Amino acid sequence: MRPGRVAPIWLGCCPAPPRCMLCNPAPPRPSVKLIGALLSREDVEGQAAVPFFIGGPPPTQGQIEAAGHRPFMARVRPDLLGTAEAERLVRAGILRVELDVLTFDALILKQVGRSYTPQNVRQIAKWFRGHGVEVSMVLAVGLPGTHHFDALRDAKLASELSDLIRLHPVLVLEESGLRKMHLEGRYRPLDVSEAVTTCDAMMRLLESEGVEVIRVGQNPINDQIGRALAGPLHPALRELVESKRMLRRLHDVCEGLERGEIVRLRCAKEDEGRVRGPSNAHLREMRAEYGLKDVRVEPLFGQARGQIYAEVLDHDG
Repeated sequence: MRPGRVAPIWLGCCPAPPRCMLCNPAPPRPSVKLIGALLSREDVEGQAAVPFFIGGPPPTQGQIEAAGHRPFMARVRPDLLGTAEAERLVRAGILRVELDVLTFDALILKQVGRSYTPQNVRQIAKWFRGHGVEVSMVLAVGLPGTHHFDALRDAKLASELSDLIRLHPVLVLEESGLRKMHLEGRYRPLDVSEAVTTCDAMMRLLESEGVEVIRVGQNPINDQIGRALAGPLHPALRELVESKRMLRRLHDVCEGLERGEIVRLRCAKEDEGRVRGPSNAHLREMRAEYGLKDVRVEPLFGQARGQIYAEVLDHDG
């Protein structure tokens, strides 16, 4: 199931103390009137938008009713989702549940203030799948006390339980508990380069298991999570990951070409920027690495995204 137009409705992660270490205080919960207005704004040309309740706790029955009892999606914290709430969401017509898992390391979860266990996550995910609900998960990359290979372990475990994944490299938010750790030098968030390297490796693992990665990174403004003071902030983190992945494909394509050749790379129009790289950096790297006289890019109509092949041109052409 892939919903059409989605209308996010922000409920906040931690509605009441104690908050986990990652979050700012939750914003006021949206009123019935506001929910109706948000959905009306997102409905286009007779197509009803799908409400996506984003928070720690699941949406209340009143919030679901304010959305007109439409089929909906919800992001929830596993420790704020009990059996009765899960059954209520299924009866109300939930299409997708997104579990804000963070990690499958029980000790790290406890340290950041989450009171569920990896076993709780497995039970919840299997229960929803058994009731025909699509399961998505959010993994936090770069949590305190974790490293690159911990993130890969989390990706592997999530791939066994979910259909979709969001990768959220950790940001130090202004009013979060993590800020104090960061200021005292007890926590160093990932930089952009480290986040790209780890997310790239996680995406390769997840995609090899047939799991789609639907988001990489967070935008503090658009995602309404508050001001970020540190961490891998970038307006297009996924594009950086995709550019790194594309460079790897280019090496595969150019491997074995004769030195001094003129090469034309054919790709989908949508991939042209990724093939070229920032300021044509990928093309310069291919010329230098393989001794090519010239590397050109020409989009090919109808070419599938992610597919590239090289044509060797005559030296006069």
